[in-house]
Amino acid sequence: MDADDVDDIPPPPSAALVDVLPYLYRVSVAQRGTAIRLAFAVSAMLVQKSTGLAVPILFKVAVDRLTDAAMASGVGNDAAVALALRAAAWALVASGTFKAISGLATELRSVAFTPVAQAAGRRVALQVFNHVLNLDLSFHLDRRTGALQRIIDRGTRSITMVFRAVVFTFVPTMVELALVCFLLWRAFSWHVVAIVLSTFVLYVGWTVRMTGVSAELRKIANKMDGITTGKAVDALLNYETVTTFGNVKLESDSYDQLLRSYHEAALGSERASSALNAGQAVILAGGMTCVLASAALGIGRGGLEFVGPISTRVGDLVMANGLLLQLWAPLQFLGFFYRELRQSLVDMEAMFEVMSTTSAIPDGTQTLPAKEGGARVTLRDVSFTYGGAVGGRKVVKNVSLDISEGQSVGIVGPSGSGKSTLLRLLLRMYDVTGGSVEVDGVDVRNLRQDSLRSITAVVPQDTVLFNDTLRHNLRYGRAAASEEEVLKAASDARLDGTLAAMPDGLQTMVGERGVKLSGGEKQRVAIARAFLRSPRLLLADEATSALDTATEVGILQSLQEVAEGRTAVFVAHRLSTVRSCDKIVVMEAGSIVEQGTHAQLMDGKGEGPKSGLYASMWASQQAEIEEEARVAASKSNLGVFSEVET
Repeated sequence: MDADDVDDIPPPPSAALVDVLPYLYRVSVAQRGTAIRLAFAVSAMLVQKSTGLAVPILFKVAVDRLTDAAMASGVGNDAAVALALRAAAWALVASGTFKAISGLATELRSVAFTPVAQAAGRRVALQVFNHVLNLDLSFHLDRRTGALQRIIDRGTRSITMVFRAVVFTFVPTMVELALVCFLLWRAFSWHVVAIVLSTFVLYVGWTVRMTGVSAELRKIANKMDGITTGKAVDALLNYETVTTFGNVKLESDSYDQLLRSYHEAALGSERASSALNAGQAVILAGGMTCVLASAALGIGRGGLEFVGPISTRVGDLVMANGLLLQLWAPLQFLGFFYRELRQSLVDMEAMFEVMSTTSAIPDGTQTLPAKEGGARVTLRDVSFTYGGAVGGRKVVKNVSLDISEGQSVGIVGPSGSGKSTLLRLLLRMYDVTGGSVEVDGVDVRNLRQDSLRSITAVVPQDTVLFNDTLRHNLRYGRAAASEEEVLKAASDARLDGTLAAMPDGLQTMVGERGVKLSGGEKQRVAIARAFLRSPRLLLADEATSALDTATEVGILQSLQEVAEGRTAVFVAHRLSTVRSCDKIVVMEAGSIVEQGTHAQLMDGKGEGPKSGLYASMWASQQAEIEEEARVAASKSNLGVFSEVET
């Protein structure tokens, strides 16, 4: 089954058992192989139960025949003794055979069902994974990654338990209870059946009551577990920040407090489980005692006056004991499975809540036609407010901008002016709250997201790399790229020196989030991805802000090469980054306040209400650069003088 087939099966409307079971059935029989396995597992279960019930009945026959043999021996009837002994032996052989068949059917059921459960779990996990990756950015910003992963893990593991509990425990136990009651009624009276049913009702009532208490406590424990895991993952992902600020003890104390809260909730759940198990043991022992005592005393059949001969009475008592043991065995596990079922439904409820979350960015239906060259980008009176149009923070205000095919545009301005937000609106990470963003004349809200993303490449400020090989991270720009194309992209991005210095070359592991590479090397990997992708629209978000001047020059040269012949939008804090752009847009407080070429803006001939702002920003940055150079030269000279003096 591929991902599309999985996504075609909608999640259930709730975590109620009546909704979950049809959903799991559809997932399990989605492929013919698993459907056949499930049918075989159910058939094996029926064989197991029917042969299991036959064992105590055949044992009763054996006991009755042995009793007959003893009575015949007392009167010297050797022929009757031999006949009775042969019948008893054959009954015992049949009983042993049926017991072996029952055990074999149990194992065959397990062998047949395990692949079904694993396949169902894999398909549901894949469905959730695909769904989460297709949700919008705001969902991921509001979620803790560690807690989300735990929800998915627990939810998928619950699938096997739900199947085992319902299909292979609850339903067979109900059928078995009905058959046992019928046999006991025939052998004794309705009084014995009433005791069995009363025991069953008491057992189920106690189980449901105490399991409800345990489930509530377990729900609290799960919540604390998710928070605790999220806290640990958060601290580990931000290891450098924790250690550089010397806050290991702060994080440790916070984690310890969360662990204590989790352990308290888990202990409460375990105490409730212990009370449940103790009550179940008492109820089953009491029920067994009452049934056997009633059968032995002949209650409901005239007190101690028995209808049949004593041999029948002894055999029936043996059968009653065997039938009850046969029934009590799964009934003891019924409590465990019911607890696990409740817990599984709780876990699946959290997972289905994630699956039922709809993206705030609905996918469009149109696709962009395949063509060479750059893409035309038009922003028409664009506004955007974080947190919704009402009561949110407005970060982009009535921005209009036209970018021609193949044109390079630089967007500059102070922090918080809305530069990076414009790129996210272009990528449709968010939807505008006013106006429209168009690519090749089509509103991005009407475009399929995969079509929009297929023509774009992003060089971010902080390049995120996977903890995999350098080859894998480079090829992420285009997964189907050949080895030659990957090497050419790396060469175009000036990664030749880095590759030559690495003993394993492209097979080098880059570490968690690329920690084994320098900042400049990570930026070159991002640029190589862009080369490999051959986009029509290149978006660079502060791609050189974290680099030193010397590294910045090399990165800028690579960026200009990858932008050649394509539409490129550069968001930058350093004005030198966008100096060579065809157009430079200056933003302030979410609005465009000036635009033009570098020369026009330096001459004060830019368009906008704040003409001359760019020139003043340029002068300020140049003064900062000169001051940094003067300080560096001063320190260098001081070092020379110190060496001479020494």
